[in-house]
Amino acid sequence: MKKLALMLCSFLLPAQGQANVEFLHWWTSMGETRALDELKQQLNQHKIQLSPSPVLGGGGDTAMTVLQARALAGNPPSFAQLEGPSIKAWDAIGILHSVDATGEKHQWDQTLYPLSKQINKSRTGYVALPLTLHRLNWLWVNHVLLQQLDRPVPSTWEEMFELMALAQSKGIHPLAVGEQPWQIAQLFENLVIATGGVTFYNQALVQLDKESIDSEELRSALRQFRRLSLINSASLQDTRWDTATKALASDQALFQLGGDWILGDLLARGIDVPKHIGCYPAPESDGMFLYNMDSLIFMKSKSFSATQANQVADILADKEFQTRFNQKKGSIPVHADIEMNGFNPCQVKAHQAFELALRQDKAVPSMIDSMAVNPVAQQAINSEIFRFYRDKSLSEDRLIQRIIAIAISH
Repeated sequence: MKKLALMLCSFLLPAQGQANVEFLHWWTSMGETRALDELKQQLNQHKIQLSPSPVLGGGGDTAMTVLQARALAGNPPSFAQLEGPSIKAWDAIGILHSVDATGEKHQWDQTLYPLSKQINKSRTGYVALPLTLHRLNWLWVNHVLLQQLDRPVPSTWEEMFELMALAQSKGIHPLAVGEQPWQIAQLFENLVIATGGVTFYNQALVQLDKESIDSEELRSALRQFRRLSLINSASLQDTRWDTATKALASDQALFQLGGDWILGDLLARGIDVPKHIGCYPAPESDGMFLYNMDSLIFMKSKSFSATQANQVADILADKEFQTRFNQKKGSIPVHADIEMNGFNPCQVKAHQAFELALRQDKAVPSMIDSMAVNPVAQQAINSEIFRFYRDKSLSEDRLIQRIIAIAISH
């Protein structure tokens, strides 16, 4: 502990003003920008100026391409947003600063949820700072439009399809979704977990087990997925997920399926959640928790030392900051000892659902953004699922063959 204090105190600021750090990320929606403002203010209070480098693309694929290119060129940012097993892949090539000293000071071994420790800690200690935990199997419901249809919130996919067809017949857009591979794949993984449960989901989309992929359960999910693509064929004006959320918030769409970054955007738009827009478990997934997590990695360079990395990490590990950040982002904290006072009711529901899922072993990582499989396989599978969604002539067997081929090659 004394060693860490001495190390942090040794980071002397330039005489002319604040230290400056660059942050590469893909937080560009209204809700994400509000959360990012909390991060800026937190660093600014400690005389560190943030230079954000945003990369458009809600799934983060474009940001990862930019990060890889900059790392190869020897010009990495000071720190970057990252998710899942790819954290350890970056650590393995020796480009990340250790933040184990920060983890020790803030007692991460005692306070982090086990899933977060697994993601952010390597053999040598912590190599990333955990920040958010998102639930992805949420159904966001526009109560104004639902009341017009005089129907209850659907709890099964069959009820969901019936309601979407009814909405469509009344001139209401049934499901707000941007047409990007990761968003479409998110619909599919919700159908997979509803069809086969967490054990099957793990086997098919996390372990990429050949027999589970080539199964009646997955074919059943694909048949439902095809129905979804047919009933929701009308596209939004652009592909961004927050455009879909805007349609939901402005009473132009009945449903949106997706993670609770949607909540962050709704709150930023001044929407009353859960009165105007309600949050419910995606059909047939109550009790399950499909998750992803945001972490921060700190990158080695001539202009950003281990001392500086741990000072920034120490500042951002503060639990009061992490509380404020998650409240704005729509997510829940990664620390088991952070109280949920002051969080939105949907975040409280997510927190309760997560703790129950942990006890019942029903928390599973999302396939869409490298939480479950390596980034190369993830992007390839997402692309194939997206192609199946858009091309109605593609067969279930063709998609299954393609996913198996990806699984074997990766």
